[in-house]
Amino acid sequence: MTGPPTPTPRPAPRLTLAAPWLLLDLGISCRIAGWPVVGPSLGLARHITWLQVVNADLPPGMDPAGLFGRRAGTDGINADVGLMTAADVTRYRHVRREENGVAVDSVATSGLGNGESVVARRPGMAGRSIPPHPVGTINVVAALSQPLSTAAMLEALSVAAEARTAAVLALGLIMPGDGRPVTGTGTDCIVVASPEEADAARHCGLHTTAGRLLGETVYQAVLEASREWLTTQHR
Repeated sequence: MTGPPTPTPRPAPRLTLAAPWLLLDLGISCRIAGWPVVGPSLGLARHITWLQVVNADLPPGMDPAGLFGRRAGTDGINADVGLMTAADVTRYRHVRREENGVAVDSVATSGLGNGESVVARRPGMAGRSIPPHPVGTINVVAALSQPLSTAAMLEALSVAAEARTAAVLALGLIMPGDGRPVTGTGTDCIVVASPEEADAARHCGLHTTAGRLLGETVYQAVLEASREWLTTQHR
């Protein structure tokens, strides 16, 4: 009798901090799914890059993708996928876990300056004006060593979003004026990556090793990055 096949060795993602850039090299070209500022929502990528900006960089009418492209060209940055944040990229959090031959690396930056809530406003709140929010976002990239089918990639996005929201809820923040729980920001981005191979898993739910590790690492990375951001607001 033979045991299960030995997992194919894959390079671990490599992070390089070169503020205002945070560079993530996946090591190989991977399938990605998500909604980045620059790059495909469904496609292939190896280099995923954060750009730190300030509010003045993005006045009304400014094209974020165009700004990213110009900055990347000037600085010689290689980016298949681009993310933008006003959070300090030096305060990123990287959480890695491995189990049963599956590894997941989750990287998060967090700024909650434009926190929002998916909870409906109470009667009487509808139509009330909301002050303009400063730039702020939670950016999450999760790289899995296990190949995923298209359906599993979409399921992975759902798990990552659930973990992001759980981490934000754990902070206990509320919306000013109406008390609704902050569940994220108005501009959060999530990207999931996995190797492009034929033996792709059909599922990535919380009952799978990959899905559970994905949820745990995203939760921890977002929680730590968000707590770090909160400490900077009280100095």
